[in-house]
Amino acid sequence: MNDPLIVDLDVEETDSVAPWRAGSLTLVAAPLLVVAVLVALVVPRVGSRPAAEPAPTPAATRDVMMIFTAPPPTIPVVPTPVPGTPGESGDPEVLEDQRWAPFAPGYPGRGDVAEAVLDGRAYVIGGSGTSEDGRHVYRYDPRTGERERAADLPISIDHAMAATLGGRIYVFGGYVFGRPTERVFSLGSNDANWIEHSPMPAPRAAGGAAVLHGRIWLVGGLGADGSWIRDTWSWDGSGRWSWGFAPLPTPRDHVAVGAFNGRICAAGGNGGERAFECYAPVRNEWTVMPPLRKNAIGARAAEVAGWFWVIGQDVHVFTVDHWHFGPRPQTPRAGHALVTIDGALYVIEGALGFGPTHTEMFRPPL
Repeated sequence: MNDPLIVDLDVEETDSVAPWRAGSLTLVAAPLLVVAVLVALVVPRVGSRPAAEPAPTPAATRDVMMIFTAPPPTIPVVPTPVPGTPGESGDPEVLEDQRWAPFAPGYPGRGDVAEAVLDGRAYVIGGSGTSEDGRHVYRYDPRTGERERAADLPISIDHAMAATLGGRIYVFGGYVFGRPTERVFSLGSNDANWIEHSPMPAPRAAGGAAVLHGRIWLVGGLGADGSWIRDTWSWDGSGRWSWGFAPLPTPRDHVAVGAFNGRICAAGGNGGERAFECYAPVRNEWTVMPPLRKNAIGARAAEVAGWFWVIGQDVHVFTVDHWHFGPRPQTPRAGHALVTIDGALYVIEGALGFGPTHTEMFRPPL
């Protein structure tokens, strides 16, 4: 058994280990004492000064700080309908202080009529929707709104197209008991009866007619098979038809057609409710124009006071390159007659609902 290892810890001191002496505290405490004295002298002075303002922040830095730390509150915005959206009211934007003037007496109003002007009076031709059949033609006096019977058509027609050329009213096509026809009739100032002319190239109904450059132009509508007709036809008043012109870009029926600024323009219609396209015969070219701001089906069109008017449930007014809303007639209408006489617009028949219909007149300022 090995003896335990015994280590003697009682080692003799050497000069390399400095014994602790009372004077050694001064070496440690002296620096601390100096720091304490300085703190005692400086802190009261700092505390007695007013607080220094923070250095101003550069403008760019303030903006960045605001964006990240305190975004500005969102300002509520009331939605405004964009032109051409369903939210538009159609309220007047031009001639707001003017009104349509109704004429007495009132008469039962047919729909889907044709119209023309001869010798300063408006002729409302055929139509449907009342007990009056489509053979009847009425002549309206624009001064009083009173009407009288003119010569009946040889057949009952609705959705026909009509225009005046060379002192005669021409009526083209339309539906005869639901079927499109190609027949053409005319009436002069002193005629007791309608005269029949050479038929159209094909049956056509629910299109539009306008006069330009001494010819009547037919645009839009439906054919015998119920399909849209894109072809544009013209009639010279002597029995000769011309066709093969540039086709209507947007085929449609119940379209508003009128002459405007040397062109034939087609607005709205079933199949192109907001389409607006104009045909220039000198270039044989259709141009797509700014669309209507609301749908228009069964409306009528005319040029008055240098503006192009499309009058249906709403009144669209085209100026140089933009549509505006104009005042509406007092009675809502569709399939009505629209004529211009002495710079005034007249809407006749075509009322929606029951009861008598009054002629209404609107005279835009020139």
